[in-house]
Amino acid sequence: RPAFDFTAKGNLAGFTFGVTQYQTFLALAQAFEDTGVRAYKGQAGRLINDKAVLNAALAIHSVEARHASQVRRIRGGKGWISGNSRGDLPAFTQGIYDGEDVVIQAGVTITSLPDAANNGGVTGATEAWDEPLTKAQVLAIVTPFLA
Repeated sequence: RPAFDFTAKGNLAGFTFGVTQYQTFLALAQAFEDTGVRAYKGQAGRLINDKAVLNAALAIHSVEARHASQVRRIRGGKGWISGNSRGDLPAFTQGIYDGEDVVIQAGVTITSLPDAANNGGVTGATEAWDEPLTKAQVLAIVTPFLA
């Protein structure tokens, strides 16, 4: 049975899920949900040959995305990631957001599409999609939380 360190190896020293630590709890929830969205997306292609497992994984992915959006809104922010900004989350969470500033989707540079500048430009292009994380990236992100 895995053991967890919700202080992230001391990065959140003193965090105990206490009643007075609600904002820290929400920040952790945002980090976990954002990681989940990108982790499921990163592994979806590996499941292409098993439709039942793929369907289940994509259903979980959509739930993770809704959770991520709601937590961000509860925290007073937009429901989506802008560029590769972690916002007010601690620096050790940056790996969750690295790579989110991509403006190329399916080989198309979104910012070069007609009228892209009037539809959010670079900001809109980075906010429109969540980028996948590799297994190695996910493990690097979650390792501080493993006791």
